[in-house]
Amino acid sequence: MVHTLIIILLAMTLDRVFPERGRMPPFVWYEDWVRSVEQRLNAGTRAQGVMAVTVVVGPALLGVALIRYILAHLSQPLVYAFDVFVLYLCLDLYRLTRTAVAVAESLDAGDLLTATSHAEEITCKTVNDVSESALAQTTIEAVLKRTNVLIMGPLFWFVVLGPVAVVLARLAAMLDRLWGHRNPEYQEFGWAAARLNDILGWVPARITALSYGIMGSFEDALHCWRRQAGMWSDINSGPLLASGLGAMHMSNCEETEDEDVPGVRALPAVANAGDIRRVVALVWRVLLFWLAVAVLMAGAHLFGVFG
Repeated sequence: MVHTLIIILLAMTLDRVFPERGRMPPFVWYEDWVRSVEQRLNAGTRAQGVMAVTVVVGPALLGVALIRYILAHLSQPLVYAFDVFVLYLCLDLYRLTRTAVAVAESLDAGDLLTATSHAEEITCKTVNDVSESALAQTTIEAVLKRTNVLIMGPLFWFVVLGPVAVVLARLAAMLDRLWGHRNPEYQEFGWAAARLNDILGWVPARITALSYGIMGSFEDALHCWRRQAGMWSDINSGPLLASGLGAMHMSNCEETEDEDVPGVRALPAVANAGDIRRVVALVWRVLLFWLAVAVLMAGAHLFGVFG
C-alpha cells in the first residue's frame, strides 16, 4: 500500500509538471492508427466492432504487460518507475481542472469565444449553445463526468489491478469517445467500445458519485441520485451528474418527480462561472479525501509491519 501511494503521488506530480502529454507524438500516432483501423473494419456490424476493439487494445495491453515483466527481472525500482509513468500517462487531473477554470475566467471576462473553445476541449465535442449559462452548464456536467474517466477511474484500476488495467480503462474511454454508438454511423460498430467503457467505468463512477456526496451535501446527493439518475441514458453519467449536482445544491430533485419527459436537466435557471469554480473545488476535495484515506491505510500498514 505504501508503494502504491508513493507511485500515485509521483504520477500526480508529473501530471502537474507536464500536463500536456496528450500532444506527444505517441498519442497522436495511436489515435491516427485507431481511426485507420475504424476506416478499414467499419462495415456497420457489432462483430466488426468487437474485432476492431481487440485489434487496437490487445497490442497495447500486451506491450505494457511485456515491458513490466521484463523490467521485473531487471530491477524492482525500474518497475516502480514504469508504473509511475503509465499512471501519469492515464491521469489528466491538472489539465481538466485548469481548463474548467479557464472557462470560468473567460466567462468573467465576457469572452464567450474563448470560453467556448475551452468548453469544447473538456467535452471533446462541438458546443452549439454558446450563451454564458449554457457554457457554464456544459462545463459543470463535463467536469462531473470526466472526473471519473480522467482521475478516479485510473486511480481505482491502478490500485485494484495495476498498470495494465489502467491502460485498458483509458483506451476504452478513448474508443467510446471515437466510436461510441451515438450516431447512425457507429450504431452497431461502436457497440463494443461503448459497452467496454460502461463496464470498466461502472464501479469507479459509483465511487465517484458517492464521493461527491461525501464532500458535498450528502443527503441531497443521494436524494438526487435516487430520483434523477435515470434521466441520462448513459449508465455511468446518470449517477455522476445526479449526485454531483445534488451535492452542489444545483438540482431540485422534486422538480422531476412527476416529469414525463426524460433528459430534462434540473439545473438552476442560470449557471455561472462561480458554479464552475465550485465544481472544480468539489473535485479537489474528492481527490484529497481519497488521498487522506490512502495515507491512513498506508500508515496502518506500516504500523502493522513495525508494531
